[in-house]
Amino acid sequence: MPSGSYERYGLTGNPFRDLAAESLEDVMIYHVNQAVDETLRTIREEVYDKENRAVVAVTGPQGAGKTERLLVSAAEGRERKALVVYFDVTTKMPWVLRDLAATFQKSAKEAGHVKALGAPGWLRPLAGLARSKDVQYDPKETGQAVADALNSAAPSLLLLNDLHNLVESAEVDSFAKMLEEVTDAIKPGVLVMFSCYGSYLAWLTVNHPAFATRINRAMALVALSNEEARLVLAKKLLAKRIVEDLDPTYPYDKEAVTELNTAAHGNPRIFLELCDIVLERAVATRAYRIDPELVRSSLTHREGVVVGGQPVTSDAGRPLTKPSEAKEASSAPARPERRRLWGKPKDPPATSPRDS
Repeated sequence: MPSGSYERYGLTGNPFRDLAAESLEDVMIYHVNQAVDETLRTIREEVYDKENRAVVAVTGPQGAGKTERLLVSAAEGRERKALVVYFDVTTKMPWVLRDLAATFQKSAKEAGHVKALGAPGWLRPLAGLARSKDVQYDPKETGQAVADALNSAAPSLLLLNDLHNLVESAEVDSFAKMLEEVTDAIKPGVLVMFSCYGSYLAWLTVNHPAFATRINRAMALVALSNEEARLVLAKKLLAKRIVEDLDPTYPYDKEAVTELNTAAHGNPRIFLELCDIVLERAVATRAYRIDPELVRSSLTHREGVVVGGQPVTSDAGRPLTKPSEAKEASSAPARPERRRLWGKPKDPPATSPRDS
């Protein structure tokens, strides 16, 4: 659609073309703080000052902002001259640990730990692992090597994104045992943080209780409030804004934002995807304002289109954890419901943005 179509809204173009936090060049510009972020900031400060060590799990459904929290931590860590090892766990990795070791090498080099005369001694075991062709490894020995590297380079952050993807790997158990060893051996000045679905954390609690009990904080992300949703929207619109002195969320009025956030049940990614659908509808109909009526008609008009893994309706999405539920989940992981968990955890079904 021509960029001129958006000029009536004081925009140079559609600001929702890049919806995923993972692809944002500067995630801190678009990030909106919630209560969980203040807790994470306090934890990181203690790590930077080498006053404490921490193992943190960030849980939530797809689109809740798990990756965003890790990216914010990575960006801040680099600003504070810490060693930051950010690693995406995907289902396509034939050997997760070797890829992690290679990422560790690259991160150490970028942080200035690798000099012209060679790598420091603490990095050599991981460098050897990155070159290894043997997919079998000793979790205890490998975990100690990772911990030694993190301790030697402190302050340091090991950030593991989408750890639930390990369920597709033959390493699901050995990697968890390796992380258990890491969490045993790290010292003040080290943060190990990972994101995952709640179902994977429940699986860890049952199948690897020793590792689960070493998690200091398990933080469930909560739904956006309407005011937080307005701020998220305002930041996205600002990137394309060419006219000053407008309401920050124009052309969306306050009631429309509430309607959209309700339809998304507070899921940030689904909220922005619905904002995109409604903006395109507004442009097509030459509307000068987006109100609740236009929101409802836009979602009805696009009935059957999949957004965030959900068919678009006036009741898209499923709710994130409520703040009252998150408070209980913000300490060590609770035991799962009294039911038998057989085998390995499965990813949430593609038709739902929320984990089981």
